[in-house]
Amino acid sequence: MANIFIKLFIFLAAVIFFVTSCVSQKDLIYLNNQVNALYRQTKKDQERIDKSIKKLEAETQANSAKQKEIEKILKKDQESLRLGLAQLDADLVEIKENIQILNGRVEENSHLLKSTIEEDTTKEDAIVSQTKELSFLVEGLKSRIDKIENYLGFEASGNKKEAGLEKPLPTQEIRQKDISVSKEKKLTESELYERALGYYRDGHYEEATAGFKGFLKLYPKSNLADNAHFWIGECYGALKRYEEAILAYQRVINGYPKGNKVPIAMLHQAFAFEKIDDKTTAGIVFKKLLKNFPDTKEAEIAKGRLEQKKKIKSELK
Repeated sequence: MANIFIKLFIFLAAVIFFVTSCVSQKDLIYLNNQVNALYRQTKKDQERIDKSIKKLEAETQANSAKQKEIEKILKKDQESLRLGLAQLDADLVEIKENIQILNGRVEENSHLLKSTIEEDTTKEDAIVSQTKELSFLVEGLKSRIDKIENYLGFEASGNKKEAGLEKPLPTQEIRQKDISVSKEKKLTESELYERALGYYRDGHYEEATAGFKGFLKLYPKSNLADNAHFWIGECYGALKRYEEAILAYQRVINGYPKGNKVPIAMLHQAFAFEKIDDKTTAGIVFKKLLKNFPDTKEAEIAKGRLEQKKKIKSELK
């Protein structure tokens, strides 16, 4: 740029020299002044252009530095994002594995609980059968003893006392036994049942449980026996002893398959499974209730519960 101005200045000087030979002194002075003014203006423009160029170069360098810094930040953020996504994928894989393990444990616990219920029911049936056999044997032995005593001419009560086989009880204990026995004998089958049911309605669940169990001991073949087992399950449920409640309901289901308490026993058993967080077995019981007793109100409730579970499961997906 400076070379151009120098050439321009030489050219103008040459022109001035040429013109000086043709023009007057006055015109020469005017022309010289114009050249000087043009030179000064050109110099100022050059200085301003140089300043602008330097400023532009400085801004360019600053922008370049900023751009590099931004690129570094973006590169760092991309690396962090990549690492975060990799960690997230690893966490998801671990979560899926844990869910599979938990599902396996839930299924295992469900099978164990089912087998326990079936085993307990089988044991109970075996105990009842053995108790009946022992009762028959005892009755037979009593009959034989009575025949022998009658043949020998002994009195059963006197013989036992003389032989020291009967241990005398304290007077107070005898009186208490006599009173309790007399009270029990005064209550009829329906009165015993209603008394236990009254305990349940009043919220005395321990007393109600004992009352229903006592009723079943005295009247095991009663028409109200399945109801008594059901209310025992209700008492255990109210006491939050859900495993015992499940077993009580199972006695209704297995022992009285044609009774009117089976549908509600199955429904409440499924609720009890839900309380111990065994959703799988609860669902199985709901489906079994819906299949075996489709026209009952309990089946409608089970159907609604299954649909609700299905909806929740689809929303989680």
